[in-house]
Amino acid sequence: MAHRALRFLLRDSRHPEVAANNTLMALLDDDRGLRAAFLAAVGRLSRRDLGDCHITREAHTVDPVTGRPSRRDFLLSSTAGSRAIVETKVDSSLTSGDQAERYFSQLLPDGVLILVTRTPLLSGLAAAASAQLGLPLEPEDGVYRGGRGGRDVLVLSWSRLLGSVVTAAGTPFDEVAALEAAIEGVTDFVPFTSAVQDTANGVLVRQISRIAEQVAYELKLRLEASSVKVDSVGARQYRSWSCWTLVTILQHQLWVGYDAEQWALTPGDPDQPQSGPDAGPAPSPFWMNRWYNPVSPARHDPAVVAARRARLDRLGVARPLEVPVGVSESAVVESLVTAAFTHIARISEALHTDPELSGAVPSAAEAPEEG
Repeated sequence: MAHRALRFLLRDSRHPEVAANNTLMALLDDDRGLRAAFLAAVGRLSRRDLGDCHITREAHTVDPVTGRPSRRDFLLSSTAGSRAIVETKVDSSLTSGDQAERYFSQLLPDGVLILVTRTPLLSGLAAAASAQLGLPLEPEDGVYRGGRGGRDVLVLSWSRLLGSVVTAAGTPFDEVAALEAAIEGVTDFVPFTSAVQDTANGVLVRQISRIAEQVAYELKLRLEASSVKVDSVGARQYRSWSCWTLVTILQHQLWVGYDAEQWALTPGDPDQPQSGPDAGPAPSPFWMNRWYNPVSPARHDPAVVAARRARLDRLGVARPLEVPVGVSESAVVESLVTAAFTHIARISEALHTDPELSGAVPSAAEAPEEG
């Protein structure tokens, strides 16, 4: 729960990197044992003894030659000078064309520059630092390492850094573990790989969109021609990442179609309510579900809508529709429509026999909860 609260605060912040660093510094200031463990972790990673260092947040300096200012995220110093600089990133790369080289030159002859970022951005930051410093950084056990003239450079993830901060008994600090999870989950964006340049992926998405349109059309025809009790079946609706039709049963609304956000979910994931209760099915671009977005109090009674949604949840409305492989387009459409139709028929029967809804009056005029 703590990491979810922290993740919300970081995502809501205009500058999540600053918020993350300030949170870490507050933890280091408040707990002497944690601060010692942090210095020990940085020392193990950099293969140095940094236990006697003082930690300064946002240590400011100005280059006497160039006049360029530097504001180091974390400066680890002793009476001799700058032993280590820890520069962190959350969702950005190096902030200037000379940041790595500038910080590297500010170290003592045996100092270490440590660059930290989220795990998905690790290789990109290592490549940028390598280019600025003009030296190779080789991956070694999840850490990119390089050196020149006695000074070293490390590029590693927040997970690796904060996961190394442990007690003398080797157990993690709960607050640090929560911060690590929050930082690594601060954004849903995963950097592109060369897969984005593969036309086969474009063909796949194009086919999915086309089939979603056919499913929405065919499902509407089948429901209207059947004895399944529904209030209404809406026309196809579109967003840039989805295509669906809205089915209303006793004013309970559910959708059927393609949704890229649902495709990215693992069915039955306990951290994702939209993923449904069943962990058995395979992920799919085609789903059935109910709305999760807030409703407008001017158009709906939130308490009534919440009760309807809870009832649909109890009936297991959220369900990925299995995509048959190795068959024709028409066979795929038929399979998806049949699966959706069967599920809708079951939900309709359950709603129409629910004692709590015995006095409910079907209405096709009610505005959709969302979309």
